[in-house]
Amino acid sequence: MVRRRVLQTVATISLLIFIGTTFSVTRYVLAHPNDPLQQNVASWARNKGLGAIVDQLETWTHSEAPAVAPADTLALVTLDSLPPETSTSVVVPSSSVVSPVVSTTTKPIGTAPPATKVNAVATQSCPTQTTTTLVGQTTTTSSTTTTSTTTTSSTLPGETTTTTTTTTTIPTRPLDIAPTVEPALRGEGEWAAAMRVRTKPVVYATSIRPLWCFGSVVATMAAYNPTLVHAALFNGNEVPGGKGWRNGSKVRGRALPSLIASFNGGFRFEHNPGGYFTEGKTIQKLVKGYATFGIRADGTSHVGVWGEDMHEDDTWTSLRQNLPPLIADGKSVYKQYDKVDWGKDFDNKVYNFRSAVCTRTDGMIMFVAVGKVNISMLADSLIVLGCDTAMELDINGTWPHFAGYYDFGKKSRRGFTIDTRMGDPDRHLNGSTKDFFALFDPETLPKGAVK
Repeated sequence: MVRRRVLQTVATISLLIFIGTTFSVTRYVLAHPNDPLQQNVASWARNKGLGAIVDQLETWTHSEAPAVAPADTLALVTLDSLPPETSTSVVVPSSSVVSPVVSTTTKPIGTAPPATKVNAVATQSCPTQTTTTLVGQTTTTSSTTTTSTTTTSSTLPGETTTTTTTTTTIPTRPLDIAPTVEPALRGEGEWAAAMRVRTKPVVYATSIRPLWCFGSVVATMAAYNPTLVHAALFNGNEVPGGKGWRNGSKVRGRALPSLIASFNGGFRFEHNPGGYFTEGKTIQKLVKGYATFGIRADGTSHVGVWGEDMHEDDTWTSLRQNLPPLIADGKSVYKQYDKVDWGKDFDNKVYNFRSAVCTRTDGMIMFVAVGKVNISMLADSLIVLGCDTAMELDINGTWPHFAGYYDFGKKSRRGFTIDTRMGDPDRHLNGSTKDFFALFDPETLPKGAVK
């Protein structure tokens, strides 16, 4: 009798837990109807503190290496024609770049321990080929924008200060990338206009198979001149969460007509990606030595390393970190950070769809989505694609995401993704659970429309 009552009690409790869990999962899935079911369930589980279980399941399900046989199609979404541009009534200033504004916000440097390095050399995913192709180089005939970076340093107190100024000439259009797999597919490595503003291309995109020894791996990239767009960091309703954001979980209101493109941010905070600062709030402490996407008060942006080419001052209005750099000075350096979890990929045995962002050797900023790859393959791909400093962004499922938008200048917008593996093109218009970056036309963006 007692045993029967115990079993009945256990069965009742189990049934109630099952019903409650099913209800909770169903409600979450219905709240995000445009995301894949598996991705929704994983997000729900992470929100309930079950991230370790999700990580292990993802490790098991993404353990198969990519095929060596080359892919016969590229992932780039080809747009035969872009929608006609619509003029706006906004007064256009004389320059397409807003004059620098000094921020009055004070931000504390993070107290978390800095990234530590070991003397290790990254192993290449593919054996070295006999020929070398240089990518991302600049040409003087097509350059339109020149930027200068001044670095000041001294050795000991009282000694002479040395000032070094580096000037980068940013090209109008990136140089095409020589295919690594032969025969090349149509349009492979050739940059095409993905978004135009007033008939002029502002975002270029292409797709390529970057690893000749793993031909099934396909990368899609979007590149833009950071001095010709106004970047802004938007805050997802789960990452970072919270209320009171000027830039909330979607682009809306007065900013919509000037929207050009948007792309995903970094890891969830439980994966210890590093710092997060925006709108005067430090959500996560900045970590010295971590790769950082920084946005200045004038909307220009940069991908660098905190404490090296990016420092604590009043220049930055938004800072998003995501682990140490994968690429530094054009070289793969991920192996130097042996304590870093690159998305549960300590041993280079997790192959999935990954994204990254980098400052290219020509000064442009480039978003990259590539799969399926481990962390070593991602780093090698970024070198082939011309990255100088690169940081990993979000991974798995349809989280890697880059969208352009039709009907520039109108209040009602609709998106398109540049890769067939990406999800809902209107994710950043309808509301995102995670943070993301958006690019705007600085000439038509109303003052104060974004933070």
